[in-house]
Amino acid sequence: MKIDIDLKAGFLQELKREVLATLTPEERAIIEVSTGEMGNKPDAVKLGWLKMRTKEPWTKQQYTRALDAVMKKLRAELESAKKD
Repeated sequence: MKIDIDLKAGFLQELKREVLATLTPEERAIIEVSTGEMGNKPDAVKLGWLKMRTKEPWTKQQYTRALDAVMKKLRAELESAKKD
């Protein structure tokens, strides 16, 4: 499975591939669209890419809430990994 995520984007650089592999396909798509080359695209392009990738329509509010939830999940994983 190829994960096309720009790990230089913020705290994501500190995550291990194993943590990213635990994400659902939808969560991976959300992270992929928010980082790297896609991170610089207009929201309409990101939403279209998400629709193509997940086969479901996306709104900007839905994308924003989902991205926030995934980022919180990844931050929690990173903090728990640092404690171990």
